[in-house]
Amino acid sequence: MRETSNTENPLADIDQIIHAPARLRILMMLYVVESMDYVFLKNQSGLSWGNLATHLGKLEQADYIKIVK
Repeated sequence: MRETSNTENPLADIDQIIHAPARLRILMMLYVVESMDYVFLKNQSGLSWGNLATHLGKLEQADYIKIVK
């Protein structure tokens, strides 16, 4: 099996943390505001409470967001 270079596979360098569709949607919504209420984010994202919590946790763990309780 041959290795591919980044010029042959430009998607190889994509950060999977932020390019999962739900997390990308969350980051796009948060990009335009300083902060967002959890309930508003849930309603706008269309995610369930559990899915939203999981995605927010992964984004916080990777230092993309900060959750203030």
